[in-house]
Amino acid sequence: MFTGLIAATAALVKLEKKNRPVLTIRAVLDKPLAVGDSLAVNGVCLTLIEKTGDLLSFNLAAPTLRLSNLGDLPIGALLNIEFPVAANGLLGGHLVSGHIDGTVRLRSVNKSDGNSRFTFTFSERDWRKFIVARGSVALNGVSLTVAEVRDTWLAVEIIPQTLATTNLKLLRVGERVNIELDLIGKYLYNFYQAEKGR
Repeated sequence: MFTGLIAATAALVKLEKKNRPVLTIRAVLDKPLAVGDSLAVNGVCLTLIEKTGDLLSFNLAAPTLRLSNLGDLPIGALLNIEFPVAANGLLGGHLVSGHIDGTVRLRSVNKSDGNSRFTFTFSERDWRKFIVARGSVALNGVSLTVAEVRDTWLAVEIIPQTLATTNLKLLRVGERVNIELDLIGKYLYNFYQAEKGR
């Protein structure tokens, strides 16, 4: 489990897509990481399979490669990194599982000295019921508050600190971004639907 508070950034070294896809990144981490441990990479929960110095390798399941933006990115691309939250840790963002729902596309950016407004489009109409104004969403693993939402797009306001320390500052219009919808909202909706059907 994660909170959407990015601890560091890493660089994409390579993505082997043959047979069993393997993602390799270069990351200088301030916490120990062992084979078998989990790490959120651009919001995707991955399991470490090999570590050589600052090179970290992870297997990617076919659905992960299909649903995420990891296959879109060029060598050297900046990736957001987050360690799992400890059971006694500070929940500073919101509950994020690392099981993304898919991607959204950057529609527009309005950067300023204060908060910057990013707008994203989504084609999955079913997602709308899980996105509420002032609710939470994770974009490339970053915990953000929804500023505005319509049937096919959502907007977030990003503070300068978040923009400076994550890869969101490098996004270009049209680029795909990983999204995880609010975990609690999804569970509550499914519980309500199950109860309503009884």
